[in-house]
Amino acid sequence: MVRMKMVAGALALSLACASVGSAATSAPASTPAIVMENAPGLPGHTVYRPADPAKGGPLPVIAFGNGACRAVGNAYEPFLRAVAARGFLVVAGGEIDPAWRPGDKRPQTSPGHMKAALDWAIAENRRADSPLFGRVATGSLAVMGHSCGGLEAIAAGADPRVDTVLVLNSGIIRGGIPTPEGGVRQPSGYIPAHEADLPNLHTPTLYISGGPTDSAYSAVEEDFRQISHIPLVNASLPVGHSGTWRETDGGAMGAAAIAWLEWRLKGDAQAARMFEGADCGLCRDGRWTIKKKNMP
Repeated sequence: MVRMKMVAGALALSLACASVGSAATSAPASTPAIVMENAPGLPGHTVYRPADPAKGGPLPVIAFGNGACRAVGNAYEPFLRAVAARGFLVVAGGEIDPAWRPGDKRPQTSPGHMKAALDWAIAENRRADSPLFGRVATGSLAVMGHSCGGLEAIAAGADPRVDTVLVLNSGIIRGGIPTPEGGVRQPSGYIPAHEADLPNLHTPTLYISGGPTDSAYSAVEEDFRQISHIPLVNASLPVGHSGTWRETDGGAMGAAAIAWLEWRLKGDAQAARMFEGADCGLCRDGRWTIKKKNMP
């Protein structure tokens, strides 16, 4: 049973962008209606897209992995709606689960869900009776995920079709996950990616972490140390592991991620200025710590 939601209203992304530097992209003058629905013909996935895909240019595609690799397609709804409102097609792991609440356990997805999401979007672009027929930018593809979903993105980033990878509050687990008490715990589920996956990344990659109190912080720092062969940004905002993803439009982290997508998938020069140069937009915001490799 397909469940569909549509929303229209003022997008608060401009406020979030203002918090991460004046070079941030501005919000659309008006927010398009967004459809969130169980992906037609693709069980186990949720789609976020503009209600009228014919408005604007073709839609770049983002396959998204949830925290804990939960198969809950609406778990990051505020952020993913904001992404779709900027003219992207987002396919998240899991179907819509109205009863889900943060912390609830659900079955897990895998990096294969991301490949299936990209395959589906490309096929929808060719399907004559699809609302996405001819409206998908099949040459502009990204994988992105939070926490366990970020490990899925690292693994799926080896796909030669992928143009960029976003790893949100996540990194390769080495020996365990740090706890607030100073100890280490072992992951409760499966681990989608390992150090051997890092050399397979072949596109510009953005890591966003929540600073030293983020349980993934040390993993992000070590990933950044090890990766040397691709353009790479490590952006840290001291808000902890949950980040700002469930705030309106994904909060400050959401604004940074959207700017990266607009730069890497749409070639937006204004969005690029949030990351390029010593005086980049994020670099000038004192709350962020920015490290870069193989880019200005």
